[in-house]
This record gives sequence, C-alpha cells and structure tokens, in this order.
Amino acid sequence: MDPHHWRRPGYWRLAVRIQTLPSKAALHHTNNFPSPIAHTWAMDITFRPALAADTPFLTEMLAAAASWRPEGPTASIDTVSNTLALARYVSDWPQSGDLGVIAEIEEPIGAAWLRYFTDMDPSYGFIDAATPELSMGVVARCRSRGVGRRLLQVLLSAARSQGIQAVSLSVDPDNYARQLYQGLGFESVCQPTSSITMRLQL
Repeated sequence: MDPHHWRRPGYWRLAVRIQTLPSKAALHHTNNFPSPIAHTWAMDITFRPALAADTPFLTEMLAAAASWRPEGPTASIDTVSNTLALARYVSDWPQSGDLGVIAEIEEPIGAAWLRYFTDMDPSYGFIDAATPELSMGVVARCRSRGVGRRLLQVLLSAARSQGIQAVSLSVDPDNYARQLYQGLGFESVCQPTSSITMRLQL
C-alpha cells in the first residue's frame, strides 16, 4: 500500500454531521459564540490534513490542551512556543512521520496529530520509538459537541491505513478527556508522575 495515499485528492474529503445539538439551556447562550459557530452544530464538519501553514493553530491547540482545568493556570501560545518540552510537539511541522488532522467549520475548530519521539529525547507519553504520541485540542466554544471524538476517529483511521500499529498519549488523571480516550480503547500502561501514559493498539 502506498504510505502516502492519505495525501491523495479526495482521501480527506470527509464530512461528519453532528447529531448532538446543544441543550435548550445551552442554546440560550449561543450569542456568546462568534458567527458562524453559533449556528453550525447541524452543519458538516470537514476534516483535512494538518499542513505547515497550520503550525500556529497546532500551537494554539497545544496551549488549549495544556490549559484543560477551568480553574487552573492557562498556558499561552507564547508559553508553548518558548517551552522546549511543549514546543517540540509542533516545531518544524510536518516532520517525517508526522500525521495530523484539522477539523473545520469554515474555520479551524480543532486538531489532532501524531509525532514520533526517540529514546534519547522522550516525550511525556513516550513508550518507544516505534509508537507516535497523540496530541489533541478543540477550541473552547466547540467542546462537548463530539468534535474531539470525531477528530480522533479520523486520525486513527488514517494511522491504521499507514500501517501504524499503536499510539500513545499522556493525560492527567483528572482530565475529562481521559474518559474519551478510554472509550476509544486506550489503556493505561504506567503512571510515572502526575500523568498517565495510555496506549491504543491499532
């Protein structure tokens, strides 16, 4: 199989209709959503490859992922860019082996991507050099709408088609995203510090 077939025109022309609309209570607050996001939950989300031009948005999503606690500290884009341990997840995108997906509704609303690391320079969720680590973020106004799940499904499908056998990630035990990962089949393999390393066999 051509390892680059996912780049062919048409491979990423995927659109998924969001079936879960906001509750009546949530609808009262749609005026807080900038147009056109407020009116798009019954529209199609388009998924496409993450390109070099998407590096700023990947950085923004990495900052969002690092700021998952509503009451906790917020990581700025500058913080991510100037912190080597974080910046390496998006620096020089795309490097050899990188695989990423952007979700859009007229504008980017989320991203999920894979990157390989090495034994000499392990990442937070590092298992081995043959297992890429997952990173993901969704803009705050679009969370709890199923966007993250669909992002992961599209990304993992592309990973399988490329012959990737497993994916890892690092997540805080209290992070609500942990339930999403578990629901998709990720299993905990170790908890070295305050975070949990999880693995999914593809």
